Amino acid sequence: MDPALKSSEFVSRVWVQCENESCLKWRLLSPEAAAKVEHSEPWYCFMNADSSHNSCSVSEEAFPAESQFLESGYKIVYSQLPLGSLVLVELQNWPSWPGILCPDPFKGKYVTYDQDGNVEKYHIEFLGDPHSRAWINAKFVGHYSLSLKTAECTSKKRWYRSALEEADQLSRNSPEQRLEVCYLSNRDRTKAGARAAVGAKKRMQVSKNNTEKKKPKVRKRKRNAALKCSVENVCSDEALSKENMDVSFDQCSSDSLAGCLNSSGKAKRIPCPSPNFGLSLCHFSVMNHDHA
Repeated sequence: MDPALKSSEFVSRVWVQCENESCLKWRLLSPEAAAKVEHSEPWYCFMNADSSHNSCSVSEEAFPAESQFLESGYKIVYSQLPLGSLVLVELQNWPSWPGILCPDPFKGKYVTYDQDGNVEKYHIEFLGDPHSRAWINAKFVGHYSLSLKTAECTSKKRWYRSALEEADQLSRNSPEQRLEVCYLSNRDRTKAGARAAVGAKKRMQVSKNNTEKKKPKVRKRKRNAALKCSVENVCSDEALSKENMDVSFDQCSSDSLAGCLNSSGKAKRIPCPSPNFGLSLCHFSVMNHDHA
């Protein structure tokens, strides 16, 4: 492992990128020098207190691979790039591609953060004809440079050329103007809104239909319950009472019944069997990861 890394030379120091479009080199600042940097103002190499690295003509300092930091228990923290920034993305099996940081039409944000609150990914609309968009890890995203040397593109050469031409034009625009050309994200945002509206309308219709279907059933149950209650009351209170089920000799006036009784010589009671009614109503600096 690099001895410089073991001596913790980079720990708590901050890397700042020169904003000269023809430079864009990273400079390593001490914590004291970094504290004097105004984040809302541009920073250039000549502002570096380190005289050995305060010119754009001086190359960057050597920097260990990120994997070495991770093995030593440190992590690299990337500064958050502003919305509408023109960036250059490192892609596997493709040349570095220009794009714009813009909000995801469905999530409504352009950056995500890790569990420590540091920048993790950016949502990017890639330039060219046609546009495309994707979420990219922050370590592969950097400022676009006008001095970018065109890489060799073995396929989709016309697409790559159109992306570089569009990026060159947008480099002179403001972040707000760049966001306006993100037609893919803007179009998808409109689709997302329309999709949400349609979904809400369907839910309302389903809810309405369910209510309409249930109402007749409720009324029917009520009618049935009322009818059953009526039948139960009539049967149990009047027609099926024990007194009304028993017919005595004095209430019978037919001659045939009288004759039968007379012939037997005594009065009889005739029982009327009752039915069984059963009714139921129922987001760069290096820091110790342990203290991040």
